[in-house]
Amino acid sequence: MTPVPVILNPVAGGGRLLRQQGSLQAVAAGRGSELDIWISESPSHTIELAEKAASAEIPLVLAYGGDGTYNAVARGLLGSSTAMGVLPGGTTSVLAYEFGVPRPAQRSVDALLGGEDRAMRVGRTDDDDIVLLMLSAGPDSHVLERLRPSFKRLGGRVGVALQAIVEAMSGGALPRIRVTSNTTIDEAGWVIVGNSRCYGGKFCATPGASPFRDDLEVVSQRSNGRRAAVSFLFGIPSGRHVSRDDVVREVVDRVRLEAASPGAEVPYQIDGDVMGVLPVEVSIDPNPLWIRLPAQH
Repeated sequence: MTPVPVILNPVAGGGRLLRQQGSLQAVAAGRGSELDIWISESPSHTIELAEKAASAEIPLVLAYGGDGTYNAVARGLLGSSTAMGVLPGGTTSVLAYEFGVPRPAQRSVDALLGGEDRAMRVGRTDDDDIVLLMLSAGPDSHVLERLRPSFKRLGGRVGVALQAIVEAMSGGALPRIRVTSNTTIDEAGWVIVGNSRCYGGKFCATPGASPFRDDLEVVSQRSNGRRAAVSFLFGIPSGRHVSRDDVVREVVDRVRLEAASPGAEVPYQIDGDVMGVLPVEVSIDPNPLWIRLPAQH
């Protein structure tokens, strides 16, 4: 049997993977492999575990959790020959949608162990964070920054939706963002910098982005305010948001976001987690990240 480490966020899915070990081991055995569970104690520990696998030149590591777990594992593997396979274990696990990983976990394990590796590119900020899916600033990061602990305990999408309703009903102006790319300087109320297509699930907020190219797609909504933001958001599932008159799309290799008003504190998020306040600059990291893509049936 070939041992395959599974770097596990133990709280993901309410600890579901730990309860399913028997059935998952049976699936892995059918592929000539054995799952070796490595339980992570924190995001920094997740990175350390991934670095351990990379140093040992282990061919494949499976990451079980949500997009934050995937991001931490990727940090530890970036530039190595060890591939990462993503097991959907979070509330949404958006990166698993991007790569077409089937659900539930039994199907994921089988498809990933029988899959093939491909080198992807990731974004890198000037604060040394990496971007697998997207970096954004605007109403979404505003909502995430203000997410109430009581809402957060209800689960990812439910809690964020409730907080979004609270913010939509509140007053006050939303900040504007200055966007400086390769050739242009613009202002917007909402900016999504996509390294991948998917956002919040299967929805394609940056439909022209690809994790297998060395560029980023920037989708900017020039309009500002809660009504415009709600209309933009509701257009994402159907793709109508990019057809709006107030939306600009651009493919770039580098982009800088900063608050349009001096002194304004505008939060930004990466892969679903608030990481800081503007300014931030993001470009493509020169190192590859090997990804295990699922077998197609």
